[in-house]
Amino acid sequence: WTAGTEILDVSTNFVANDGAIYTPINYDGKEHGYVSAREALASSLNIPAVKTLEKVGLNDTVALAQQLGITTLDRPDRYDLSLALGGGEVSLLELTTAYSVLANEGVYVGKRIILSIENADGNDFFEQETGQSVQVISPQVTWLISDILSDDRARSRTFGSNSALRLDRPAAVKTGTTTNFYDNWTIGYTPSLTVGVWVGNSTFTPMQNVTGLTGAGPIWHDVMRVILEGHPEKSFVQPEGLEQAEICTLSGLLPTEHCRNTRTEWFIKGTIPADYDTFYKQVVLENGNPIIAYDLPIEAQAWARSQGMPLLEDIQPSVLGETQPLVLSSPSPNSTYVFYKHLDPAVQQIPIQLAVGEGFTQVTVWVDGNLFTKLDQAPYEV
Repeated sequence: WTAGTEILDVSTNFVANDGAIYTPINYDGKEHGYVSAREALASSLNIPAVKTLEKVGLNDTVALAQQLGITTLDRPDRYDLSLALGGGEVSLLELTTAYSVLANEGVYVGKRIILSIENADGNDFFEQETGQSVQVISPQVTWLISDILSDDRARSRTFGSNSALRLDRPAAVKTGTTTNFYDNWTIGYTPSLTVGVWVGNSTFTPMQNVTGLTGAGPIWHDVMRVILEGHPEKSFVQPEGLEQAEICTLSGLLPTEHCRNTRTEWFIKGTIPADYDTFYKQVVLENGNPIIAYDLPIEAQAWARSQGMPLLEDIQPSVLGETQPLVLSSPSPNSTYVFYKHLDPAVQQIPIQLAVGEGFTQVTVWVDGNLFTKLDQAPYEV
């Protein structure tokens, strides 16, 4: 996955360790459809977080947490996918230490409560040894995460613009709120400072609708601001091996002429998508007018209909009328395709798709007067 990978944020049922159905919901109780990994992380969307944990796996997730200095998550068999939303206990010190690895360009140096002790004469008689430095995460990945967590626009869906999470300098920050408001967290960092804040009741009773943004967030903001006052602003140093590319917003793939919304995203070199968008399709209605419809997986269709998005599946009956029983939906009329010599030809193929009405038993496709293929059954595509 990349920062541009699209994750489907709709209500999804997962199976917990005890066989029960686990259905996470977002903080705002809404489904947001396709969201990029960038927006899902920056906006703390719960459903994409659980889907990410399912994709990565509990064993690898716990193993990485341990490499980052978190010792309390020691048995993956004790957890299930709720771990993504607070289903495992960690200490403030260890979680803050883990975030400091991101601030330190992926290098883990351990944690020290006491740096040194000196006597009344100012002479040191104890100094804590520094731990061995270990490159746990690549500089390219850590820079991307820092770029995401400092992206005020990417987190605006949940937190709004110019919230308590924004400082007067580049700062990456993440909040967390556990179920029933038992705990809330805000942990963030600049290139020189990492601060973690926990807010909760010492009686282990839940708080009243206090979140990471409203509880720990303002404390984190004020502490960071006071400590950094008078210090020069520092930006996260971008390492080599990153490049930008334009992608189609809905699918996260390379844009076609029909893609209505595009954006520029950062990628580690070699991870820019090679495939072109397939969600946007131009179809021709019975009256001859072309329109753009969406060809989405079935699990995304209910969300799309709730947003008023015309689905290819819904409009095909009107497309395939008596006057136009056969429609070439891809490639669309007057399309121009560019062949890139530096890309593998196998990933630069033009999709041929046909909407076929009743009464057809075979469709023959010709290209420049030459027989290309014969299609005998749906889906009529090659």
